[in-house]
Amino acid sequence: MKHFFTLSAALLFIVTTTAQVGIGTATPDVSTVLDVQSTTKGFLLPRMTETERDNIASPATGLVIWCTNCSLEGELQFFNGSAWTKSGVLPGTVQGQMRYWNGTDWVVIPSGSEGQVLTYANGVPTWTEFGNSLPDAPTIGTVVAGNAQATVPFTAPSSDGGSAITSYTATSSPGGITGTISQSGSGSITVTGLTNGTAYTFSVTATNAIGTSAASDASNSAVPTSIPDAPTIGTVVAGNAQATVPFTAPSSDGGSAITSYTATSSPGGITETISQSGSGSITVTGLTNGTAYTFSVTATNAIGTSAASDASSSITPVSPVGDFYQGGVIFYLFEAGDTGYVAGETHGLIAAVADQSSGIRWYKGSYSTTGATATAIGTGSANTDAIITVQGATETSYAAGLARAYTGGGYTDWFLPSKDELIKMYLKKGDINTTALANGGSNFATVYYWSSTEAGRYDAWIKFFSNANSQGFGDKSSTYNVRAVRAF
Repeated sequence: MKHFFTLSAALLFIVTTTAQVGIGTATPDVSTVLDVQSTTKGFLLPRMTETERDNIASPATGLVIWCTNCSLEGELQFFNGSAWTKSGVLPGTVQGQMRYWNGTDWVVIPSGSEGQVLTYANGVPTWTEFGNSLPDAPTIGTVVAGNAQATVPFTAPSSDGGSAITSYTATSSPGGITGTISQSGSGSITVTGLTNGTAYTFSVTATNAIGTSAASDASNSAVPTSIPDAPTIGTVVAGNAQATVPFTAPSSDGGSAITSYTATSSPGGITETISQSGSGSITVTGLTNGTAYTFSVTATNAIGTSAASDASSSITPVSPVGDFYQGGVIFYLFEAGDTGYVAGETHGLIAAVADQSSGIRWYKGSYSTTGATATAIGTGSANTDAIITVQGATETSYAAGLARAYTGGGYTDWFLPSKDELIKMYLKKGDINTTALANGGSNFATVYYWSSTEAGRYDAWIKFFSNANSQGFGDKSSTYNVRAVRAF
């Protein structure tokens, strides 16, 4: 029996000096002397205090122990050839890393020189300072807001943790919108995609090869803003050398309250500004009567001025009643209900500066009905057309045709006034006379004037121009005066 044990010991010595040993495996890795494999148990190192560690005589380089009192939770240490040092690991993939239990968490076994130890708490990696670390937090500066963006300045931290900083990231609150810049030193980050009108604060973090720092303090509050959207223009109303331009405030003020609106004419570029934030209207003065204008409106806030609204419809400022305009004298402006009235626009009637005849018949030479029976304001032109259609050539031989043939001011749309238009002309004859005389014309005569309104087969309406109550029927064969009018 003694010989058997002696032989066994000899064989074991030969195997251990010439091959590998496997524990938990029959095929140890060829690169190892000892290959320990287990899925249920770990490898337990020698455990000792710092004093016991220091009593080890001539420790070999690479000797590993667990120092039970070298930190609050103990730590893995190895002898580097000259001193005992805490173990570390450079950053790397979690998969395949060898770990040890420090009493609280699993810690990655060192790989290489002193560096970083990766610990896991509930499966989530944290970084703990062992040599290189996370950078310190940067210092944030004063944030400046822009159009849907903000510029976030920062100062590099005093410590980069022993590993050069590679980038900085600014993060907004609210929204968590980020912007990143790749550099090591101080600078600024532009964060885009912000909502104009929303107040934001920002923080900045620094990142090195080890990881990302804590966030800086929150910045000042900044509100991104832009110029307003364009207003919407309404229906412009012409006046005497002016126009009233209505507008509706834009749907977005760009995040900065609108302070004013400006209306601009075309042609001329004549402007007028009103200081307010909401919808309203602007009166543009200094226009030229008789000139057609369109208008546009812009909105202004603290950032700048919006694009212009669409152009308005064309309007023509006009003089008041009694002024010379388009070849004659304005004597009436259409009111709601009149034929020719257009809401928001100025239209009316103009009298010629002189009579076209001091004695002409209503008919061409024979009695007939023409259908020209309308009496109201705005119907004289249609009456004149009806009369000419029935009576025909030669037009200058009867009242309506003569009025139509007039071309004062270069216009060819003159007509014989209806009954009510003739009365309005009589009521303003004083204003007409004054302006007519100043423009090469003459006064009305104190006689009867024809209207275009037919009273029947034999008669038409007339008005005596010296007596307000003197009006009635005149035989179509009678000769009376004619003063043509036109609408504008």
